[in-house]
Amino acid sequence: MAPASAPARPARPIAPWRAAQLWYLPLLGTAMALMMARILVMARLLDVAAFGIYSAGLLVSTTFCMLACLGLQSLLQRDMPVMAARGRVRRALVLLFQSALVACLCAVVLLLIPALGVGAAGLSAPVFAIAIVHGLSQQVFLVATTESRSLGQPVRYSLQNLGRAVSVTALSAAAASLSGSAPLALGVEAAMSLALSAATLSRMAAAHGARAPTLLAAAWRTIRRARWNTALIFLGISLAASAVLTADRWFAAALLPAREFAQYAFAGVLVLIAQSTQAMLNASIYPALARRYALQGAAPTYALSARVSLSLLGAAVLLAVPAGLALSAAVQRWYPAYEPALAILWPVLAAGALRLSDFWSSFLTICGHERKMLWLQLLVGGGLCAVWAAALAMRGAAATLADFAWLALLLSIGMHGGAALAATRAQRKGAVA
Repeated sequence: MAPASAPARPARPIAPWRAAQLWYLPLLGTAMALMMARILVMARLLDVAAFGIYSAGLLVSTTFCMLACLGLQSLLQRDMPVMAARGRVRRALVLLFQSALVACLCAVVLLLIPALGVGAAGLSAPVFAIAIVHGLSQQVFLVATTESRSLGQPVRYSLQNLGRAVSVTALSAAAASLSGSAPLALGVEAAMSLALSAATLSRMAAAHGARAPTLLAAAWRTIRRARWNTALIFLGISLAASAVLTADRWFAAALLPAREFAQYAFAGVLVLIAQSTQAMLNASIYPALARRYALQGAAPTYALSARVSLSLLGAAVLLAVPAGLALSAAVQRWYPAYEPALAILWPVLAAGALRLSDFWSSFLTICGHERKMLWLQLLVGGGLCAVWAAALAMRGAAATLADFAWLALLLSIGMHGGAALAATRAQRKGAVA
């Protein structure tokens, strides 16, 4: 008689909240700080033109991530905490592997563009291809680490990000220092992130009593049964959000000379820091909002998102002036080649404060108002871009750094204010109903 098979390892449960989990804040903060610091390190190690190439590569990479696995990543981020709370971890893992699989398929399709000799964002076709793979590496890592934060384990999530930040920063800085090549630095970052993602997926599957190839096969077999209607709505939201978040940089990459774009990209690091900080906080807040909505309803969820958004906005406003003065002195001391970027410091700081404090959109997404988010982004973002472009055309003069900085600020004001109004209106209608 064949021996009985060993019992499957139990699925990793959702961790109850403990004060010790607050350790995730310094850990994840250090990881985010390192990922931002690596951009400043590149500004020191590369010349201005090469830093412009590096920044354009990051822009392409960020834009690839906005595909969000054709919306499946956003669906995963919303549903995995709820699935886990209801004991459906295996199904959530299949959705996670479906997201990673779709990300790879998207990259394969997009790589046909540079294969035809076509570049983008001022990049040659080979560098454009590297930037696409860089985006894939970031996307797959985001998908792979969704499991730890969805199960209420922010410390483990933070350690995963810290490990990547240390290795990516060290290796890419070494590559840039030895070669002075932006494409090589981007390639090293992509290779390291892909390797870490593969290891994370393998360990995650084993922790839940499964094997990564088995989950990948299940993902492929059932991919047609994924909730594509909802996913495509999320895709529309993600693409619209990408247009809003990166419109100023895409316009700058298209209209500014390479060296001036490098100046704008250097100033834009502040906005990237704000967005990364928001993502760091959202790593814990979004699953908490999702669980609160599943267990308590919309009103407590709205109250938490409002508290977080308004508190962060107030703190950012209070810190803006001392931060601006300190940054101005630091640039003059350590980055004299980028002093022209100081001319747009204040509007960039204001845009960063608004993006840091937007958790209204998290409430709308969690509570099922995806279509409202999509229309908000299309109407507000598209309208502001159209007005800005018309004003620039009527002026007739060449675009300056300030033009793109003010566009970033206008988009931040429109999206933050619009999301706050939409969330408040949705909550009031729900309370009346």
